[in-house]
Amino acid sequence: MPDNNKTQLPFLDIKDLVVEYVSDGEIVHAVNGVDLHLERGKTLGLVGETGAGKTTIAKSILRILPDVGAKICGGQVHLDGENLLELQEVDMRKIRGNKISMIFQDPMTALNPVQTVGDQIAEVVHLHLEHGDHTDPVARAKEMLEIVGIPAERYHEYPHQFSGGMKQRVVIAIALACNPDLLLADEPTTALDVTIQAQVLDLIGDLRKKYNTAMLLITHDMGVVAQVCDDVAVIYAGTILEYGTKRQVFKHPTHPYTIGLFGAIPDMNEDEEWLHPIDGLPPDPTNLPKGCAFSPRCPYATDECRKEPIKIYKTPDGHDCRCCRMGAIAKKEG
Repeated sequence: MPDNNKTQLPFLDIKDLVVEYVSDGEIVHAVNGVDLHLERGKTLGLVGETGAGKTTIAKSILRILPDVGAKICGGQVHLDGENLLELQEVDMRKIRGNKISMIFQDPMTALNPVQTVGDQIAEVVHLHLEHGDHTDPVARAKEMLEIVGIPAERYHEYPHQFSGGMKQRVVIAIALACNPDLLLADEPTTALDVTIQAQVLDLIGDLRKKYNTAMLLITHDMGVVAQVCDDVAVIYAGTILEYGTKRQVFKHPTHPYTIGLFGAIPDMNEDEEWLHPIDGLPPDPTNLPKGCAFSPRCPYATDECRKEPIKIYKTPDGHDCRCCRMGAIAKKEG
């Protein structure tokens, strides 16, 4: 009989994910009950400040958190109906690089400096060849170099012989060499200049469409989200504060934190002398405030916001917002 539960689940379905670190005897609450879902061929943008828990979520999906000091305390991560958190390590090794790949933030540290770029691509192909598959890893590596815009003749060159943008292209080639179903892109353009950033984003988008790959894009750049993503999740202190389609979140930002993020973006059509940053700093993850974690920085916060955890509300256009005062805020903003 068919597994009806499997067919009903989204391709990637994260439910109530909780991750903690232990540092100097203190518990760091990195991810606090995160729910996310992603369909095949779609891109979800995970947006937030540094330290919000974005990379921890991606590493939890791949189960590559540090063995010492990090712990997934609860939740489920279903990929195509299978809970990755229940798999044995030997089974996860078959999934990493094959069904799920990750583009890491810094290509300088993601590549092995003493191994040629071609061999590093070929290694991934060799490790994940299915039984009876006669694909030549070297030929596939050269093909991937060409696909990402690098001549195949550079197969035998080392990472130090490439520019930052070219290194990132090699990392993308490694990530896509086995046509993964899910791509985790951890701020893939942060270390690049604006021109190269645009080229890399276009490349990722073209390859994602070609292979119908789902992508979780981690970034703090709303411009990148506008260019690449279908849906947006805004995360703060390990909690999703606002979640909806790109159109919903960009057209009707509702949570004060999301409004603040958009307010910090300079308007090229206005003669502004100063930027408008969000006042204050993110909370200490070892001592999160009660109620809404954003309340110490929120200009709309009341005593209600500082008491019990805030539940998720539906906005008038149907997307999710974790704010008990969103109605009053909407009236004031309007």
